[in-house]
Amino acid sequence: MNIYLKKAILFLVAGALGRVLYLQGVPIPYMLGGIIAATLTRIFIDKSIVYEKKWREYALLAAGYGIGRNFTDETAAAVMAQGLGVFEACASCLSISLIIAVFIARHSFANLISSVMGMMPGGLTIMMILSEEDKRCDANVVMVMQTLRMFSVVISVPFLAVYGLGANVMPDEQLGKIMANGDGYHWAIFLPLGMIGWYIAKSIHFPAPRLIGPVFAAAIFSVAVHPVLPIPGPVMGFAQLLIGLVMGSQLDKDRLLNTYKLLPHIFIGSGIMIAVSVAVAFHLSSMYGFSLITAFLAMAPGGITEMCLAGLSMGEDVSIILTYQFARMIMICFLVPVGIKWWFKKHDVE
Repeated sequence: MNIYLKKAILFLVAGALGRVLYLQGVPIPYMLGGIIAATLTRIFIDKSIVYEKKWREYALLAAGYGIGRNFTDETAAAVMAQGLGVFEACASCLSISLIIAVFIARHSFANLISSVMGMMPGGLTIMMILSEEDKRCDANVVMVMQTLRMFSVVISVPFLAVYGLGANVMPDEQLGKIMANGDGYHWAIFLPLGMIGWYIAKSIHFPAPRLIGPVFAAAIFSVAVHPVLPIPGPVMGFAQLLIGLVMGSQLDKDRLLNTYKLLPHIFIGSGIMIAVSVAVAFHLSSMYGFSLITAFLAMAPGGITEMCLAGLSMGEDVSIILTYQFARMIMICFLVPVGIKWWFKKHDVE
């Protein structure tokens, strides 16, 4: 069968699964549908079916716009007043990931440097780059640990938010009315805004430019120039689906078979990280007054895109979620690599 036909069938299956999850009231349903369908297909049916990363890059233009347009002068002021909370959130998340990494290194075949890179929250891309540059590190271990950690968080957090913490997923039409906030420029402006933001972010070597560039471009434009309207539900669902399909294409049977002894450690470690996130979320919610769901998504050790899109689908304060997730991403992209290289060079350990 032609590879393009296979991709088309996978896309339809993922879309149908996403629709089922949507009808069940699950957040980011189409992203989850893409992840689940692509992962199962790659492992059990045909590992040659791969959605290339370029599709995720295109989809991130829409996702970044959808996140950034929610910023206002009021949310910017609120974020500036939460420096202590941001530091506490980042420190607690990174600390627990390091503790788990040490445990895994002592009780499995993975060495310490591979375990640290593998369990670092939200750092799949930068950790993969570091693992390929450092000969002491097992890049396959880092890839599997990062991917499975991300999968377990992205899949479990929405369900936990709805069925454990009482979050409500808003229908597309109701969410669209709330997010519109009156008049604004047509949502199609996301394309030029996103491209401009991406180009500037890439030019100054900012992390995740395809996402962060459109976020800042939409935020600055909506605050300084004129509000912009939200992207319709079907278009955002299409973008979610592409992101999920690319994520699901990152694992295959061979990688899992080579590292299957690590699977219990990865899933248990991810569960502990999520539990700590819930505990810290209660503290942040009581300290600053935003909802428990917003605090939980801000703390959750998933990717910035996935947690912000989950917040959008639940009508939560995406500006808070983005701020906390972005602060951790900055630490992971700039401070953590320096710290890892310094520590392992100074102590000459693996």
